[in-house]
Parts: sequence; structure tokens; C-alpha cells
Amino acid sequence: MPSGYYLESDHMKIDRLVVGPLLANCYIVTLKGLYIIIDPGADAEKIIEYIDSSDCKPDFILNTHGHFDHIGAVPGLIDRYDIPFFIDPADEEIIRDPFKNGSSIFGENNLSLKTYNLIGKADIEYFNKNGIEIINTPGHSPGCIVIKIGGYLFTGDLLFKGSIGRTDLAGGSIHDMKESLLKIRDLDGSLVVYPGHGPGTDLEYEKKNNYYLGDDVLL
Repeated sequence: MPSGYYLESDHMKIDRLVVGPLLANCYIVTLKGLYIIIDPGADAEKIIEYIDSSDCKPDFILNTHGHFDHIGAVPGLIDRYDIPFFIDPADEEIIRDPFKNGSSIFGENNLSLKTYNLIGKADIEYFNKNGIEIINTPGHSPGCIVIKIGGYLFTGDLLFKGSIGRTDLAGGSIHDMKESLLKIRDLDGSLVVYPGHGPGTDLEYEKKNNYYLGDDVLL
């Protein structure tokens, strides 16, 4: 069963499944007839069981970044549903390299994805047409993105409640992280934040309380 359930309107539903040893958040979003999986990090069987119980066939997988704890269930979902998996081009090397995606380091087998779609201009246009905005936010990894859907931000490992993602993994950058956090900090504070790990929050709370969004850190 979902670990969280959120409803914005009759046209959008968000369910959260907590998966894997690092307790990553996988989100299942129903949006105007689309059924989207965000960051299926592990436990493919658990995700499949939930999806099948909903009597909906997913349309695609969209990831915030390519680390193992966010992509681990991707092969199983592709095999089950024959759907595309979208990732930012800057994280292509990460999803293909077990060392860079962390799977070989953290003892999670040697995960190397061979089937994927790199987000391009036509995909951005398709997403935008369906109310999905892609915001490029490198720092945690080169291809990190934040996914904005309606009043919600799926921030992956960029921004957590009271904290931010690490920058010491392959391709991480403190400079890029600061630039990305500044970009997110400028958004409307009423936006609800659904991070890659841990509980949800809202951007106004983080602007006021998250040390890493303060001027002393970012400016």
C-alpha cells in the first residue's frame, strides 16, 4: 500500500511508495489521463503490485537523477509494462556505470541501464503540453532535474526537508548545487516539495528554516 496519498484536484493524484534500503521515495502521479512513475528506486515487485491494483497502465518513467537508489526498479518496470524511461542526458554515464551510480559501492549489485530515453526538445514540449515542467538543477549529479507539476515540486536529492543532497558523489558539484538552490529558492513559496527521501515540506517553510537556503550559504 502507498506510504502517502495526496490529492490536488479531480485531475491529479499523487501516491508515495518508500522503497529500498535507503528509503527512497517513489511517486506515482495520475495527471489528466497520464500515469507517471517518478524515481522507482527499488522493490520493483512492490511498485508493480501497487500499479496493478490500480487497474492503470503507466505511460512512462521520469527520473530526477540516475543514482542507484532511484533507478533500481527501472528494468523490472520496463520489462513489465514496456514503457519509456526518461533521464536527463547529463546523467547518461551515471545510469550506465555501476561505480558512478553507486550500486557497486553500496553493495546493490552492478546496476547498468541499457534501455533509456534521454530527455530532448520534443520530450520537453510533450511534458509542457501535459503540465509537466522540467527544471535543470545540477549539483547532486550533473543531470539532476526538479519536476514541477501543478503546485508540486519533485526535488529528488536536491532539496529535502531541512537539508539538501550531497555533492561528493560522481559528477557532484558544490558550485552547481548552490546555483540550483538559488533557482529553486526563487520559486513561489506555496509550492509543495516532495523530495527523494524523507517527508514532504513546502518551499516557504524551507526558505525560512533550511540553513542551506540562507544567504550565508548561497550568496
